Amino acid sequence: MDESMLRMQQEAAERVRQMQERARRFVHEEPAPPPPMEPPAPSEPAACDAHEGEKLAVPPKRGSLLTNFGKDREQLFLLMIAVLLVKNDAPIELVLALLYLAM
Repeated sequence: MDESMLRMQQEAAERVRQMQERARRFVHEEPAPPPPMEPPAPSEPAACDAHEGEKLAVPPKRGSLLTNFGKDREQLFLLMIAVLLVKNDAPIELVLALLYLAM
């Protein structure tokens, strides 16, 4: 048993030495410059015509929590629950989850 423990310790020490050597090489190597970026190839006009009528719709921005404060009853309800939970020493994860839902 002593021989196996000694062998395992030596193997572990060798692995540590190898990892330290890799770390030293990584730190001392110069980072390779990124490859030059090429402009994207122009797409075929036929492909553009097929999707001409389709446009991406951007959803309207809801605004921040304070700009719409009091306008959304569900949001206000979630905020009130969060305040009550904080006052009653609820887990912070639960409070943060409610605040995330209120956003």
